[in-house]
Amino acid sequence: MRRLLLFSLALMALLGFVAPPDVLAQAAAPKPNFTITGFIDTVGTYSRNVSNADGGAFNRNDKQGYGRSRGRFDIIGEVGQAKAVFGFELDEVWGQTGSTNSTFPTTASAASTTPVANQFGTDGSFGLNTDVRGQLEVKWLYVEFPAPLIPVPMIVRLGAQPFATASSYKLATYANGDFAGVNLYTTLGPTLKLQTTYVAVEENLVGTGTKNGLPGPTGYTGSTANSQNRGDDFATIVSPEFTPMKGLDIKPMLSLFHASGTTSASARQGRGGINTSTAYTNPDGTSRGGVNEDRITVGVDARYRMGPFSFDPSILYQFGSRNVVAPSTFASSGALPGRKYRADLDAWLVDIRAGYQLGPLLLQGVGVYSTGNSARNNTLGKVRYFQPLDTDTSYLADWGTQLTSLGLDYLNAMNEAGGNVPYAGTAIGWDKYGRIQAGVKATYALTPALSVMAGANGHWTAEGVDRSGTMVAGSGILPVFAGPRPRDTSQYVGTEFMSVLSWRFAPGLGWDNAVGYMIMGPALDAMTDATLARNTKDVSIFTSRVRFSF
Repeated sequence: MRRLLLFSLALMALLGFVAPPDVLAQAAAPKPNFTITGFIDTVGTYSRNVSNADGGAFNRNDKQGYGRSRGRFDIIGEVGQAKAVFGFELDEVWGQTGSTNSTFPTTASAASTTPVANQFGTDGSFGLNTDVRGQLEVKWLYVEFPAPLIPVPMIVRLGAQPFATASSYKLATYANGDFAGVNLYTTLGPTLKLQTTYVAVEENLVGTGTKNGLPGPTGYTGSTANSQNRGDDFATIVSPEFTPMKGLDIKPMLSLFHASGTTSASARQGRGGINTSTAYTNPDGTSRGGVNEDRITVGVDARYRMGPFSFDPSILYQFGSRNVVAPSTFASSGALPGRKYRADLDAWLVDIRAGYQLGPLLLQGVGVYSTGNSARNNTLGKVRYFQPLDTDTSYLADWGTQLTSLGLDYLNAMNEAGGNVPYAGTAIGWDKYGRIQAGVKATYALTPALSVMAGANGHWTAEGVDRSGTMVAGSGILPVFAGPRPRDTSQYVGTEFMSVLSWRFAPGLGWDNAVGYMIMGPALDAMTDATLARNTKDVSIFTSRVRFSF
């Protein structure tokens, strides 16, 4: 499928080059233009027990206060209808946080030393004199242009680019963030459009010791070759969009994701004791043939607007198959360690949101349900938990919670680092157990520039969590598969409260203040330090952010 797509793109490019002179000639060539857009965030946060530093141990009661600055810039060059975009960013903590100011090693010797202590998700820190080196995150590098010789308008985007609306209207229900590949946006009529997307997830280069163990032109051998070995992993997304009536937009979606062996942590997280690396290779880390995953996701996203009423339902279903190598820790479940098992995928995600505007008051509600596996099911025969292609940690970040999804401090949500158990904004479900959420919020506009929001959310898992399970790095919660249980199971994750005060006090400038508090339930007792009393502690956060957008 991927070869066919590349061949089609090459053919389209060739047709463009041999276009008739009257098509290519222009009486007056347009002048190049360029602009710079972006924003700078200044963030200050105090948090308690968000558990980003201890891998999600919600019984340690950690506290942290810090400030940071983030700059996000897009340089846009345009010639006629064609444009190129270079997007980059920097994110720095105030005050030196580790042995050096930079998270990124600047020399070969530095790369082999202990990593620099830093706030999760940032590039480094501004110490005295603020001289930091080797820090530049490249986000986007793409070109966009109208396709030649196509009877209907088609915009072609090539390179490192955002997913945007490639799969849905909502943020991060399936694909969000950035990717390298191709996106084609075709306008078939006034009420019908079509997006087709090819995503290059991983590329297996020749010479990395992938099959015969020889060094090859790149010179990798032994364990180094194993670490360099990547499968030819890719995804395709086909998503039409039509408007059958005024106020109603419908966006179906079909996506295929293929992974060979290990793959990107954005597309697959360790859950239920299955390690994202060792469960898809031989015990020594070498490649193992036939350990593939073919994940097919179908669904529909819609938005309906009628006067003050809004309704946004999303329904996604996932099927296919996944091969995995049973770990030794699964022996008590009846699995044979080292044996390859084939699991069928069978998972659902339902996300429904609604709102009603009463003058300056906006009332909104959300309901989320995703399926999961039961505590003693080892997932080697059937995978019932939903797996997005890439949320970029952002699922429900557009809802307003400050802890279980990204808030004003989008690098300091509850367990966002996901060291042991995947973060709910990345995996959507809680480990392998699925997700149930019901929430309400109200936003009141005191003036056009000043508003306040407050709300609450109840969180549960679809299946009972084994509270006596243990966290395993990169594997999620390892349950107790056999024998008596020292503790029972629970579905109640907690009740979360949130509030945001927003003031747009000048053109381009906004000041936002948010608070989040979560009364923790017993379902996440498994996400605790087993050497301490295994009772989760409540989580809280306060953030103040000034954003300048230009």
